[in-house]
Amino acid sequence: MTQKDYYTVLGVPEDAEQGRIKKSYRDLAKRYHPDRNAGNEEAERRFKEIQEAYDVLGEPKKREQYDQLRKYGAGGGGNLDDLFAGGGGGFGGSIFDLFERAGMGRRRGPAGPRRGDDLRYEVTVPFETAAHGGTQTIRVNRTEPCTGCSGSGSKSGGKPKTCPVCHGSGTAATEQGAFSFSRPCPRCMGQGKVIKDPCPQCRGSGRLAGTKSIDVKTPIGVSDHATIRLRGEGEPGERGGPAGDLLLTIRVGGHGTFRRKGLDIESDLTIDIADAALGARREVETLSGKIDLTIPAGIQPNAKLRLKGRGVKNHRGRVGDHFVRIRVRVPKELTVKQRELLEAYRRKDEEKSDG
Repeated sequence: MTQKDYYTVLGVPEDAEQGRIKKSYRDLAKRYHPDRNAGNEEAERRFKEIQEAYDVLGEPKKREQYDQLRKYGAGGGGNLDDLFAGGGGGFGGSIFDLFERAGMGRRRGPAGPRRGDDLRYEVTVPFETAAHGGTQTIRVNRTEPCTGCSGSGSKSGGKPKTCPVCHGSGTAATEQGAFSFSRPCPRCMGQGKVIKDPCPQCRGSGRLAGTKSIDVKTPIGVSDHATIRLRGEGEPGERGGPAGDLLLTIRVGGHGTFRRKGLDIESDLTIDIADAALGARREVETLSGKIDLTIPAGIQPNAKLRLKGRGVKNHRGRVGDHFVRIRVRVPKELTVKQRELLEAYRRKDEEKSDG
């Protein structure tokens, strides 16, 4: 027997996330399911192979051990079968037997209620909405109860029947040498029940892809990359299980004037040379409105003036500051009088240096 590459069987890379593995398994299982391929022995073989691969890769602990075994086998110049061969410290059997001995492959009864998957989305929040808080509506793609069968999965509305293959246990036993292991029944996919007359719209799943509009309340002072959890707004649960959550990663939009750093706000103010040398008062925009800013005489380019408490306030009551960075504008052209004055100033400055 040659050890199968379960990643190849499911068509996913070795570093695939669990969500991708699950999606690939579901797609392949639907394609090769016995209900859709009656009398097709090759499809039945592929379905069992897909189920076997997901039994391992679909559970993080089993997958981790499987990866270690693959790595060990490759490092030893052989394959995984060498680890299970009799003699030389092997114990005979298959990778599933090793999981059984580790207490990771116990027989399971019919699948019970299962919590729905969490959904993850990114949402861009306008700059001022992130600062002051607010509500916006987003559209989320997720599965919804099938309208054709009201979520029952049955075309006629009848109740599911006991699976004729596993007789309601939800598991199917497989013998391999002196050992045996169990896996979800390929006929009912571990549910212990089958639908005699599947709904043509959802093919018996009871769910269809849909879109839902959700009002998202943005908390005051929310920061870039923050995560908002909306409980129960993820994928619906299975067999009466609760729905998953919707996890929103916040992306704070840009602003034409302000830059945000945590709870602090930065903006630029351009003044001319005379204002920088003599000082001045200028009106500047802040999150809470316009204010008069005093510019001290002799201020240097890129200096920052602090407006305490004029930054972003968060839901804990903390408030940042507003920093105004000074830009000094140098004129490209001068009048005759301006040039005379500047040259006189330079001569005077040079006399001070020489003195």
